[in-house]
Amino acid sequence: MKDIEELRSEALEAVEKTWFIHSLQVVDQTDQTISLRLVIRSNLFVQAYLGELSGSLYFALIEKNQRIFGIDRVFGEWHIHPYGSPFKHKPLDEGLEPKPLFTFLAKVEKILLENDLL
Repeated sequence: MKDIEELRSEALEAVEKTWFIHSLQVVDQTDQTISLRLVIRSNLFVQAYLGELSGSLYFALIEKNQRIFGIDRVFGEWHIHPYGSPFKHKPLDEGLEPKPLFTFLAKVEKILLENDLL
């Protein structure tokens, strides 16, 4: 994923096809960045951020304004912030391509179900 329109398109598709995502909000957008919120419930959502110039891509599962899980691509390298230890950084060699948001949402779905977060 390299540009804003790709992320926006994947997010719109996620709202239609992902049973636990209820709505999409554009939190912020510039010519080179976009920040999206995919709402699961009032205090639980997925935050997605893309910076075109740097190629940075950040996904986080947020509950009560705290990241509880995340996967980021910074300088072309993927790393994970594991559920239960969201302040740790662990390399994620396989990354999330070709559809990063959907791959992240599949991991979120598993976390939601295994930890009774819905």
